[in-house]
Amino acid sequence: MKKAIARFFLFLLTVSILLTLCSGCASRRITDSPDVQSELQMMVKHKYADFALAYNLPPHLGMFLYIETEQDSYSAKAGFSDKPYTENTHYRIASVSKTFTAASIMLLDQMGKLRIKDSVVDAIPGRSISYLPDTWEFAIPHKEEITIKDLLSHRAGVFDVFNEIIPETSSQPYAGQNYIGYIQDTVGDAMHPYTLAELSGVIAIDQLTYGKPGTLYHYSDSGYMLLPVIIERVAQMPFEEFLLQNFFLPMNLTGTYAVHEPEDTTLAQPFFEGYTRWDAEFFITTEDNMTSNIGAGHIISTPKDMARWIRPLLLAQGPLSELTIETMKTVVEGNSNYSLGLSHSALGVGHSGAHPGYMNIVVYNEEHDTAIVMVAPFIDYNEGNMEHIIATLTVMQEIMSEALTIMEKM
Repeated sequence: MKKAIARFFLFLLTVSILLTLCSGCASRRITDSPDVQSELQMMVKHKYADFALAYNLPPHLGMFLYIETEQDSYSAKAGFSDKPYTENTHYRIASVSKTFTAASIMLLDQMGKLRIKDSVVDAIPGRSISYLPDTWEFAIPHKEEITIKDLLSHRAGVFDVFNEIIPETSSQPYAGQNYIGYIQDTVGDAMHPYTLAELSGVIAIDQLTYGKPGTLYHYSDSGYMLLPVIIERVAQMPFEEFLLQNFFLPMNLTGTYAVHEPEDTTLAQPFFEGYTRWDAEFFITTEDNMTSNIGAGHIISTPKDMARWIRPLLLAQGPLSELTIETMKTVVEGNSNYSLGLSHSALGVGHSGAHPGYMNIVVYNEEHDTAIVMVAPFIDYNEGNMEHIIATLTVMQEIMSEALTIMEKM
C-alpha cells in the first residue's frame, strides 16, 4: 500500500523539480585546483548534516554529488553510514530516462525514419503502417491531432496513468484508484507484466485526456510510454535493444541498462539502497517492477555514466548531430522551460527524476562545459505533504550551486 500511495505524488514532485531547478543560481567561471575535491566534500557534508538534523533523517540516508569536466572529475558524499558508495554505484534515474527516449526519437528523425512533426496516425515513412497501432488500446482521445513532437514536449494532453487516479465515473473496477496501485494492492499482482498497449488501453477505454494537443503543457509519463511503441515500430526492434545498440554501447555507458522484465526488480551491484518515508519511519524501496514505466522512468545507471551521457549528448559527440541537438534543446512554444526531453534551468540543461526510493538531478552546464549529477537515494513523502520533498530538492540544488562556487574560487 505504501508504494502505491507514494506513486500518487510523483507527478507533483516531478513538475516541481522541472519548474524550480535552481532559479537563483548565478553564472560562474569554472577553474581547476587540487583543493576542489576537499572543499566539495566539506561543503556537501555540512549542507547535508544541517538538512538531516532539521528533518530527522536516519544516518543510513545520504546524498552523492558527481561533477565531470573535460579534464577532471570530482565526487563528494555525506551520510550513508560510511557505506562505500562511489560514482560507479547504480541507482534508478527515474524520469531522467526520458532523455534517452527523446534521444531515440530524435535519432530516428535524423536518420529519416520518422518525422517528429508527423501525427501519430500518419504512416511510417516508406511503410504502410502508422506510428501507433490502429487498435482499440491506442484509440486515445484526439489521437489524429497528436504529433510525435507533442509527446516529446508534454503537449499531447495524454492522461498520466502512472501517476493519476482514474476518475470515479469510470466503469472499470479500478475507478477511483491509481491503476498501478490497483494491480499491485487490490489484485495483489506485484509481478504483473505491464505492457504499453495495456497502459494505453486504460486511457482509451474511458477516453481520459487533459485536453486538445498543442494547447497546454501537462507533464505525462504515459505520453512518454507511447514513444517506445513508435520507436519499436519504426526501428523494428525492441526498445531496450535500440538503446543498447545506439547509445549504451557506442557511448561506453557500461553501467547503464534498461529494465524490461517484471522480474528485474533489483539493481546491478553495487547499488544505492533506496528508502521511502510515508509516516514515521523510512522503509526500503529499492526493488520494484518497472514494466509500468517503460520509456518514462525505467533506466538504471550510475552517477559517472549519467555525466558521460548528458555532456557528450549535448555536445553532439554521440550519435546525434549538432542540428538535431539544437532542435532537441529548443523550448517548445507555450512551454516555460521544457523542450524535447530536456529541461532548462540556471544550473544547465538536463532532467530530473523521482521514483520511490530515489531522487536525482542530471544537468550539463554549457557555459562551463561541466556535467553535474546529484543523487539522493530516498524520498520523504511526509504523509502527502510536499514540504519535505521540496526541502530535499532545495538542498540538492543548493549543493550543486555551491559546488560551482567552490570551483570558481579555487
